[in-house]
Amino acid sequence: MSVTETVVYALHLLFAGLWTGSVLFAAATLPNIAGGLAADARDSFVGALRNVSRASAAVLLLSGGYMLTLAGYTEGGALTGTGRGHLVLAMLVLWFALAGLTEVAAGKLDDGEDATSFLYGASVVAVLLLLDAGALATGAF
Repeated sequence: MSVTETVVYALHLLFAGLWTGSVLFAAATLPNIAGGLAADARDSFVGALRNVSRASAAVLLLSGGYMLTLAGYTEGGALTGTGRGHLVLAMLVLWFALAGLTEVAAGKLDDGEDATSFLYGASVVAVLLLLDAGALATGAF
């Protein structure tokens, strides 16, 4: 494995963990403190969640795309005709879902509305992404 590949894989894992952790942290803490959170603290929290989410989404899209080319999924039916390809496609769908749920939750929080269901949904999607990544990493498919 080249240095470039190692850096790409490391960045991918780092930002995946950061995004998942921030969403799980938000879902675990915010519903319990949202009512007693000052407006400027809430704004800071939402800003951090948005920044982590957007940066992670961008890095994961770029690094994941690069990893697709390395793994040969761009040829023939490797992406749609294999179990591993299906896991990659599922990861892409879950990635879009996580980005969307996180953005909606942040928007609701910004408006002072309840975003608990969106944060919980994002948490479920984040865990599913980790399980999907684990299945890909084990090579079971």
